Amino acid sequence: MNSLDFALNTSIPSAQLDFDHTDLTFYATDWDDYRPENAKPLLYNERPLTVYPLKELSRAFHVAGIPRSQQQLIKWETDGVLPPTPFTMGRKRFYTENQIRTIVDIALECGLRPRTHVKKTRFSEVAHKELTYILQLELKTELPHE
Repeated sequence: MNSLDFALNTSIPSAQLDFDHTDLTFYATDWDDYRPENAKPLLYNERPLTVYPLKELSRAFHVAGIPRSQQQLIKWETDGVLPPTPFTMGRKRFYTENQIRTIVDIALECGLRPRTHVKKTRFSEVAHKELTYILQLELKTELPHE
């Protein structure tokens, strides 16, 4: 008996036969359905934008299951964990929907969880890179040559 005969005649559980197809069900999360509220029109360098207050970024973190307070997010910005938003009115910070989604998606991808300290992840590094790129696209400014 050669190895091919042995493989064909031996009862080896097949991944295809043992596969549980119920695991393929996609369940939408609250984060998938999230839409920011409290939109505010803003004219930035003669370009109309829709921005959302800092409380929307905080709410997005809560919806995604990794709650962060507005005070914590301000601290991240002042400590350099998050790049500062260019959209401010007085002392209030505002973010575009793309910024909000990108920040929370990066937090999730980097493994940020309710009791995880942000400095134990690559969140800051990735956030700076991605948010710079997103803002350049949104504001249609020229990308720096690398």
